[in-house]
Amino acid sequence: MYTMFLLAITSARRSIYVTNPYFLPDARMTRALIAAPSRGVRVVVLLPGAIDNNIVRQASRSKFGELLKAGIEIYEYQAGLLHAKVMTVDGIWATIGSTNLDSRSFALNEELNAVVYHGSVVAQLEDVFAEELKYSRKIELDQ
Repeated sequence: MYTMFLLAITSARRSIYVTNPYFLPDARMTRALIAAPSRGVRVVVLLPGAIDNNIVRQASRSKFGELLKAGIEIYEYQAGLLHAKVMTVDGIWATIGSTNLDSRSFALNEELNAVVYHGSVVAQLEDVFAEELKYSRKIELDQ
């Protein structure tokens, strides 16, 4: 799963939309995300506004500064529980499943994701993402 996520992020040319409740990318994954906007890729990350583990929430937020400085947009969903694990790339590729963007999912847990390479299916996932952003609060660097 780690290699799949990393390859998808590094090959993106237009967009990366990530929905993930446990967002703790390691240094390599963080570098890949930070490099994307310099290639002209719009990167938007949607995280839960409320989470069941405050330690994970605080750890996740510790990376916000460097991500925001790189041009990555970060939103926190406000309308309820967010537990989806979805990533779309360039409007043509997506993965959806149980994998969080954290070392436990990549190294310890037994995760399962489906990969979709189909424009209309990915468009539907991106429509849902856009709708969820309407119920989210954008995180600004000065916060």
